[in-house]
Amino acid sequence: MKSIIGKKELVKEDKNNFEKRLFIAIDIPEFIKDNIYNFTAALLKEEKQIKVVSAPNIHITLKFLGNINTGKINKIEKAIKETADTFRRFKYEINGKINAFPGPNNARVVFLEIGNGGRQISEIYNELENNLSMVKIRKEKRKFFPHITIARIKNKKNIEQLVNNHEMDSVDWLDCLEITLFESRLKPQGAEYVILNKFSLK
Repeated sequence: MKSIIGKKELVKEDKNNFEKRLFIAIDIPEFIKDNIYNFTAALLKEEKQIKVVSAPNIHITLKFLGNINTGKINKIEKAIKETADTFRRFKYEINGKINAFPGPNNARVVFLEIGNGGRQISEIYNELENNLSMVKIRKEKRKFFPHITIARIKNKKNIEQLVNNHEMDSVDWLDCLEITLFESRLKPQGAEYVILNKFSLK
């Protein structure tokens, strides 16, 4: 009996060792991450129900992949590279406006909007979805909206007043140079994001 249990545990351990929790994003310069975090932490310091995203984890998400077998990562990287090779480098703006998903009156995710350059980010997302679907990564059903998540709320909360009365100074003309593949490593203190690969735009 002991040997059978041991085998089951070994199979489970091997399965975990051969999977990584992945997402694809546009990374942001470190000093901008720090500025966004400082703004958000000061704004929400009295909001105990709202968890502010730490500075290292701030980015523009393109696609959350979830747990992926490591044998499939090479195909995913090829799909990302094909996408990156299609687009020229461009500039974008963080316009400073706060918003929330699914809406300010029942918020679960608080984010900053992308201004100029948002159309190009959406085009990258659409091409990425098409290329990933060729390697059997399911397309997202929800409409894509380029944004930067700055906080999360466990239980839905009305933050209309916060959204209407505050905004961050806009950040103009950041360079979008590459698409980044991240691994999300879940730890007791929160998720740690590790860069696995970068794919340069033209």
